[in-house]
Amino acid sequence: MSGAAEAGPRHGRGGLASDVVLAAYLLVTAVLALAGGSRAGLVLGLAHGAAAAAVVLLARRPLPRAGLPRFLRVAYPLLLMPVLYAELRVLDQLLFHGFFDPTVQGWEQALFGTQLSVAAARALPYDWLSVVLHLGYVSYYLIVPTAAVAAYLAGGVRALERATTTIALGFFICYLFFVVFPVAGPRYLFPPLSGPPARSEVYAVVHAILDRGSSKGTAFPSSHVAASVSSLLAAWRESRGAGAILLLPVSALVVGTVYGRFHYGVDALAGLLVAAAAFAATPWLVARLAARA
Repeated sequence: MSGAAEAGPRHGRGGLASDVVLAAYLLVTAVLALAGGSRAGLVLGLAHGAAAAAVVLLARRPLPRAGLPRFLRVAYPLLLMPVLYAELRVLDQLLFHGFFDPTVQGWEQALFGTQLSVAAARALPYDWLSVVLHLGYVSYYLIVPTAAVAAYLAGGVRALERATTTIALGFFICYLFFVVFPVAGPRYLFPPLSGPPARSEVYAVVHAILDRGSSKGTAFPSSHVAASVSSLLAAWRESRGAGAILLLPVSALVVGTVYGRFHYGVDALAGLLVAAAAFAATPWLVARLAARA
């Protein structure tokens, strides 16, 4: 790791781009939660406002000098994603009671001529394919941290800031959609897979994980696709080798989200667009903050 890379971003007022992205998300969701007018919305709104203030205070402090504390200081928004995702089961029903699946199913029919999440497994009812695609789907839990670590190893804290910002943007754009446009997804509305695609232990484990941790209303855009493709692009920007390693599991994940009936085809397509937008926006945001520091 070069000395220039390890020198890191400027640490003056304004913090890192990843701090700004997190604080902005917390402030926007605080306003949306309060707009719902419920007690739960009041609690979440005040909590998000306080959390945003804490991020601003943290951003004013210099980075730790080295080691794991330095890594965690930059990457911490990614560690918060499970908590921020879990609360969406409440947030996505504060403004709207119900889900917009009929609208998305209409888009699906118009774009693909069928409900792709149903047609895919029926057209390709192979147990081995189901195993590969379900493994791809669950590899999401490794793709994001792998991209962050790869970026840090390739380019130090500057690269980690870029990667964290790209991935966090991918997550948060999706999360905001979930709050204002909740979509349950085919997993809740269509029959589950049956026959050979549903017979493996991998299938059972993946669905057991979802039964424990899924937040209904978080289908469009697919945050699995957005975050994983954002991770792939972020890793590729810093290290072509790391990007190549992630290409296969990310590809399997994108296809697996639809094959496994976790998402509509348009959910996955929208997730790809979100990832592209997050990747494109990151250099501008990082440069803008560096110029102000």
